[in-house]
Amino acid sequence: MAAGLLWPREAFPHNPITTTVLFNREVSKIFQQKCVQCHAAGGLAMPLTTYDEARPWAVAIKEEMLERRMPPWPAERGYGEFANDLGLTIRERDFLISWIDGGVPAGEGDPPAYMDHSAHWMLGTPDALLTAASGVTIEPGRPLGFSRIVVNTALTQEKWLRALDYKPADKRVVRAAVLSIAETGQYLGTWTPWHSTVEMPAGAAIRMAARSRIAIDVFYQSASVPVVDTPKLGLYFAAKRPAHEVATTVLAPQAAPAPAAGASAPRVKASMVLSKDTSILEMRPDLGSLGRSVEVKAIRPDGSSQVLLWIRKVRPEWPTSYVFRKPVTLPKGSTVQAIAYFNPASGQTSSPFSVTFSSYDAP
Repeated sequence: MAAGLLWPREAFPHNPITTTVLFNREVSKIFQQKCVQCHAAGGLAMPLTTYDEARPWAVAIKEEMLERRMPPWPAERGYGEFANDLGLTIRERDFLISWIDGGVPAGEGDPPAYMDHSAHWMLGTPDALLTAASGVTIEPGRPLGFSRIVVNTALTQEKWLRALDYKPADKRVVRAAVLSIAETGQYLGTWTPWHSTVEMPAGAAIRMAARSRIAIDVFYQSASVPVVDTPKLGLYFAAKRPAHEVATTVLAPQAAPAPAAGASAPRVKASMVLSKDTSILEMRPDLGSLGRSVEVKAIRPDGSSQVLLWIRKVRPEWPTSYVFRKPVTLPKGSTVQAIAYFNPASGQTSSPFSVTFSSYDAP
């Protein structure tokens, strides 16, 4: 769960206990898997790591959960399987509702200890450790939005990037970071508080030329005090040229959508035909601030189709990519199609629409 809960709504202190679901047993485990990446001390929003911290927010948690505002994962379940899926399962949702409606019992003993791994390099010691030369100052009241930081890799020869780990200097202000090679636009991956590392599948890597620089587009929110964010980046290289080179493909309509003020939301379509057998690793849709919904579909040459991603309600305030649990392999001649709908807005004449794919040629 994340920063949408603005004020605690105390559960009635004398509610009878009518549930067997306990904070110290089931609920704390759900929070640790789906919430405390943002909801911990020094994080994006109020902490939920202990019973005393979580109990006053019980009613608000239920409201945010039922409205699907929290956790901030907009993809509809059943369309694509993603390694960075933050959404609640039906079982998790039922547990939380039962706990809240049943009197928010704590239970005996202590909950599992919360382990904050954000300060550790989760993939081991990096082969290259980079620090931004200068930080970004985030003033109180600053609106949500991206700022770009460019980091010099100081590479003296070509390298093959197999993984990276990104660390913001202050977790209170960073909601996401999109990383790419500054010179070519090659997409590297997206960091979020709940998916902090980027790893290529075995035998795959991204080519980085000598003297490459890495562009980090950081999506910031403000804090109550000025914050200077000077992030660090750990890079992990393959020992040799991999069997598969990961490439970037951007799917976009030929003309930018132009929603007219007061008009119904336009439908915009973009498609491409694969020239080779292709394994898709990840995709990152960008519909700007006017995006309402998007569907990404693959249509194979035999006419069969597969919905790769369906977002019924776009959440531009929570940028994320969608990393497939297993690469999706499509044969040559397949069509990848994206259909997006946009909300009209007064005074705004266009909105970006693109889907960025990471993929490699299938064996």
